[in-house]
Amino acid sequence: MDLVPGLKQLEGQLALTADRVAVVKGKLEDLLLRAMKISNAAKNKMKDNDTMYGYDLQNFRRDLRAFGMDIAALPGLLASAERLAAYDPAAAKPAMGVMRVASRVANALKALHDMALLAHQHIRAADHKILAWYIAQEIEEMAQKSMSLPASANKIVIACTTAPAGTPEAPPAAG
Repeated sequence: MDLVPGLKQLEGQLALTADRVAVVKGKLEDLLLRAMKISNAAKNKMKDNDTMYGYDLQNFRRDLRAFGMDIAALPGLLASAERLAAYDPAAAKPAMGVMRVASRVANALKALHDMALLAHQHIRAADHKILAWYIAQEIEEMAQKSMSLPASANKIVIACTTAPAGTPEAPPAAG
């Protein structure tokens, strides 16, 4: 596979993953707000009307597991692109795009993990609290897997922009 089209495809896949992280964050935010309402109702000794919370929490965990499989594939994709990377001035811009989006994915997953821990703290029911702990652990695992993405993307940028020793350097692009 050629380097430039491969990097563009990788950038697109990382951008889709970043968008999916935003969607997961929105769902988790909804669960967090509902947990806060339930917690506040329990604190004020009021009746809780959210009977679907446990079911929604289970569905979220199921969806999160499927998303975790997609996240687990990303380091391998970047590693294969890193092996393909060679000096090519035309690949510099797509490589920078890959690095930017890889950093966005890693940072978004770290923020998602913080939100998951916050949601876990607000849940009062024991069975829901256990489920929220598993969700937080799964998100932490995804965040750890994504920590290497910016470094791998940086290696791709370095490989694409550094001329081999002994070759004349290309003049800087105008513009």
